[in-house]
Amino acid sequence: MRHFHCLPVVFSALILGCASTPEQHDTTADLNATLPNLTLNAVLPSAQANSYCTPQMDSDILYGVGMQLFNANDTANARSCLIFAAPEHNRAFCYLSLIADRDQEKTQAERDQESFNYIAYAASQNDWCAEYGMWRIYQIGSKGVERDPELAKRWLERSALHGYGESQSALAYRYEADEDFVAGLAWTRILGEDDDLEQQERLRQQMDAKQLAASDKLYESLKKRVTSKEAMYAEAREEDIGRYSATIHLNDPEVLQGMETEQRRDFIRQAMFTALDLPYVETREQVTLYMVLSRRAQMLEPGADILQNPQLVALLQNTELSFEQANADARRIIEDTYR
Repeated sequence: MRHFHCLPVVFSALILGCASTPEQHDTTADLNATLPNLTLNAVLPSAQANSYCTPQMDSDILYGVGMQLFNANDTANARSCLIFAAPEHNRAFCYLSLIADRDQEKTQAERDQESFNYIAYAASQNDWCAEYGMWRIYQIGSKGVERDPELAKRWLERSALHGYGESQSALAYRYEADEDFVAGLAWTRILGEDDDLEQQERLRQQMDAKQLAASDKLYESLKKRVTSKEAMYAEAREEDIGRYSATIHLNDPEVLQGMETEQRRDFIRQAMFTALDLPYVETREQVTLYMVLSRRAQMLEPGADILQNPQLVALLQNTELSFEQANADARRIIEDTYR
């Protein structure tokens, strides 16, 4: 199996005394007004098809393949795949920004402009990854723009409102550092993680009754506005459909041949949830193997359930076998069993 690591999309490669306002007053239009006027056609360059991607492929597979190639440091091929995917996947711009940063054929000024434009365009489309990137850009003053901590905080708030946990955590600590305990406590509660209980208690001990009441009010307001963890989880699972589809496309493409887009996505979605519910499935390779074996069996016998086959279940459970070996062994079993 090609060892492309599907890392969580957290834009990790970028990471290197204010008064409280009970409501965040920024609207999307207000903050977008700080951006250059960019269009998709102006930002997105042309790209050539390669051995991994063509513009005719489904956009979620293009995005998944692009991510995996990027993580494998094949930035030239990743760039084309991500350019093809970007019109339907704003998150692709975060990766394109990172690729632009590494382009040694351009001057620093050219790299900065291209990288900034990718992030700025995606941020204008309400992508939390890009909004988080805008925070980092203005927080430190990079990609050709001057440092602007207050503008940076506004972008951080917007990313936090769109549900990104890293932004919520950074915002909570920013408020605490500024001794704005009202907002700090409210955002810490939005995080809702058990390891934040100590921080919540520490903040409460520094607040009087009036401040606690104000923080409660802000928290209730934020709960109605912040993208829920359930919605973020659902978004991640939908993105996983593309990732798993891309992994299969790269390693065993014939398994997906002949499937319409929605048919494939429905199959991958259902297979993913089935595999994740199995007590012995602990790795992405096991999930991928279950998908491949299920599809191969169903191509021979519609409705086939490989979990009823002890030999195939044993292969799924055997984490010492490589994906390639398990898949080859399973193929022989499937061809002998399902006709």
